[in-house]
Amino acid sequence: MLWIITDSSSNILPGECQNVEVMPLTIIFGEEEYRDGIDIKTSEFYEKLNTSREFPHTAQLNYGQIEEAVARGLSLADEVLILPISSALSGSYERCREVAEKYKNVYVYDTKCTTVMLKMLVLEAIENRERSAAEVIEKLNTYRPKIKLYAVPNTLLYLAKGGRIPKAAAMLGTALRIKPVVTINERGEVALLSKQISASRSFAYICERVDKNKIDYSKPVYMLYSMNDGNALQLMERLGVQYTEKCNICPVIGAHIGPNGAGIVYAEK
Repeated sequence: MLWIITDSSSNILPGECQNVEVMPLTIIFGEEEYRDGIDIKTSEFYEKLNTSREFPHTAQLNYGQIEEAVARGLSLADEVLILPISSALSGSYERCREVAEKYKNVYVYDTKCTTVMLKMLVLEAIENRERSAAEVIEKLNTYRPKIKLYAVPNTLLYLAKGGRIPKAAAMLGTALRIKPVVTINERGEVALLSKQISASRSFAYICERVDKNKIDYSKPVYMLYSMNDGNALQLMERLGVQYTEKCNICPVIGAHIGPNGAGIVYAEK
C-alpha cells in the first residue's frame, strides 16, 4: 500500500482527498506568516493581496514538517511517495529528497509542475496506490508530458517580483499593456509563450494551441483563475471546452500570478 504526500501548491485543500497528506507552504506579508490553506484561505488571501501594502513572499517546506508527514505516512502504509512543487520553482523538492534518502521506502518525485497540474499527478497516484512506488512513478513519467497548461496573467509584475521573469521585461510589458501567455514547460519552469497586446488576442493564441480533439476527457479539465473568474470564463467560452471544475489559484501560487488571471489545464490523449 502506498501513501501520497504533496504540498499546498497542488490546489488540494487539507482533507479534500483521501489517502494523501497536503503539507502547507507559507505565505509571508511583511512580518506576518500564514500556512497556505490553514491560516489563510484563498478568498482571504486575495482580499489581503488587494489591500496590503506589503508584497507577499512565499517560503519552502521546512525539514520538520516533511519529517512529520513522512512519519505519519509510514505508520499508515508500506511506502511513501512525495509529490512536491517543481524543483525549478522551489527548494522544497530538494528538502523532500534529503528526507527521503534517510529511508528505504520513501520516494520523492520531481513533478516539474505545480497548481492543478500537480493535482492531476496526485490524483493519478491515488488511483494507483495499490501499486508499488516504482510502478506509480513509471505511470507518472508517462502522464506528466500529457498535462498541458496555458494561462494569461493579468500582469507580469507579480511573476517579476517573485523572481520568475526579469523585472525589466515585466515593466516594459506593463507599459505596453501586454497580456502574456505562459505555461510550465517540460523542465518545470514558468515559460513565456507569447506576448499579445490584449487579453482577447492572448485568448485567441491559446485557442490556436489547444487541440480539442486531443483532450482526454477521462481526466479532469480545469478552468483556472485567480480571485475573479471573469477572464477565465471568457477564455473557456472562446475555447468551447467543457471543464470539469473551476479552480481559484491557491495563495502560494497566486502570490506569483496576481489577481484576474485565466487559464486552462488538461491532459492530452
